Amino acid sequence: MTKARPTYAMLFVLTLFAVWAQGSEAQSGEDESRKATTEEREAELKRQEKTKQTTRVLGLLKDYDSRLRPNFGGPPVIVNVTMNVDSLGPISETDMSFRVDISFRQMWYDERLRFVTEDNEDITLSHEFLQKIWVPDTYFPESLSASRHSVMVPNILLRLSHTGHVLYSSRVTVVTKCPMDLEMFPLDTQKCDLMVEAYGYTTDHLQLQWKQDTESDPVTVSCDSNLPQFTFINLGYSSYNLTFNTGKFSDLEVNFYLQRTLLYYVLQTYAPAVLIVGLSWVGFWVDPKCIPARASLSITTVLTIITLMGTVNSRLPKVSKVKALDVYFGLCFIYVFGALIEFACVCYFEKHFKTKSTQKQEKEKAKEAAKEKENKNQQFLRTIDSWKESSVGLDSESRQTFLDVNFERDGAENRSHKPLKRTLSRQISTHIDKKFVSFFRGEKNVNILHVDNYSRVLFPATFLIFNVLYWGYYYRANEH
Repeated sequence: MTKARPTYAMLFVLTLFAVWAQGSEAQSGEDESRKATTEEREAELKRQEKTKQTTRVLGLLKDYDSRLRPNFGGPPVIVNVTMNVDSLGPISETDMSFRVDISFRQMWYDERLRFVTEDNEDITLSHEFLQKIWVPDTYFPESLSASRHSVMVPNILLRLSHTGHVLYSSRVTVVTKCPMDLEMFPLDTQKCDLMVEAYGYTTDHLQLQWKQDTESDPVTVSCDSNLPQFTFINLGYSSYNLTFNTGKFSDLEVNFYLQRTLLYYVLQTYAPAVLIVGLSWVGFWVDPKCIPARASLSITTVLTIITLMGTVNSRLPKVSKVKALDVYFGLCFIYVFGALIEFACVCYFEKHFKTKSTQKQEKEKAKEAAKEKENKNQQFLRTIDSWKESSVGLDSESRQTFLDVNFERDGAENRSHKPLKRTLSRQISTHIDKKFVSFFRGEKNVNILHVDNYSRVLFPATFLIFNVLYWGYYYRANEH
């Protein structure tokens, strides 16, 4: 019995400790719950108070006239502008335009919108609030079209500071003009401008300026700088005033410098043109007697280079300037057409020399026939001479017949042996004349295959020299 008493006492103590611990935990939980509830109530009270303050601020608009600019009747309103380029392109040479998506931000001071709160925090308002306050009448003067993004809601940020400063930011897509100088196309660098101008307020009432900030530039680019046909290389901005009949207006300008990517045009225009020119030279290795093969090859290459020129120029504006691509295509056309002319010359001279050769052969045959006839006449005369020796002692009538025969023989000898009497000057003149016009008269036997042999070397060599001069000149001009 004495040993069981301490055990019961220990159990009793542990039970009391457990009850006490459970009570402490419950008490701490209730304290934490009370503390959280108190914090939530305080936050709710703060939100309600802030809502009341904001409502009171918005109540200031009861006497606000959005038709009047800030500082009406006083100094002009200074509107600070910043811009972030979200997307650039595409760029069209046909329309001479480019598209740009920007986040356009405007900041100005309106003393009528000043307010006082406990924390003096900025208030972000809905886009519907724009209808109730004054906003600058800025626009893009050279735009072909412009739109404000409204998916899923209008992409507009309106922030009001307790000091009266207003931040108005909107996302805008603008398609604007981009006059291009295509003289160096496709080795060109273009400058496309985006202009911002005040439409109705002159510089006496509103002035636009780029916001000068030491942390960042007023114009930034956050999109990919590599376009399908261009590479973005530089960015510039400026501000100035333009004077019209209606007054002087403030303008801002952003300059986008874009360099055309050459690889596309090398693969789509230059390489096919070179291959067509090389294909026209294949005819130099074809036998000139194969007229159908060489004719079809030459004519096909000429038509192909004309089609390629038309296809490329159809995607470009109709400008009066000679482009770099036109120069290259023009020289390629000259080489292809030159190969066709070379083939025509070969065919002509071959026929010409063949006709002269046939005439020469006929002349030689005629000379041989005349010589054979002369030999027969000589033989006949020798026969008459033999008759003369045997006619000695004949009567007078027979003697007369002999004389007639002798006369005819002397005449025949004189006609067959005409003397050639020329002076030295006449001989030299005739020799020079024969040497100078022997080729055109066909008197000189020229091998037609030599013309093709010379063309095989002359055409590729001159074309290579032209390419070196072409790429060197336009590469240096593009750098300048």
